Amino acid sequence: MFCVIYRFTVKPDREAQFRRHWLAVTKWYYRNAGSLGSRLHQADTGEHIGYAQWPSRQVWERQSVGSDAELQAHRLAMRACCESIEVVYELETTDDLLQQDVAGGRKYPISPI
Repeated sequence: MFCVIYRFTVKPDREAQFRRHWLAVTKWYYRNAGSLGSRLHQADTGEHIGYAQWPSRQVWERQSVGSDAELQAHRLAMRACCESIEVVYELETTDDLLQQDVAGGRKYPISPI
């Protein structure tokens, strides 16, 4: 598995728009380009940190080949909401212990893509 970590510095008062377009971009990649999905976090600094998973680096590298007008519109709008976007890390997974539920059976909801 291959993961990419992004840092987004969102312009003041643009967070809701940014998140709406980030969600649309993430859904597009999941449905059309082989992505395994993504998570978005807000750091205590106010920055947003995105974590995207892909089956492999090769799948991630090919993702830009098949874009369409819908994706490009959302990507441009998302970028317009940001002061900066940075790829912080490109990571190969060595061990994966991330779970969807807690030991003992308690489930935590995850936003559907």
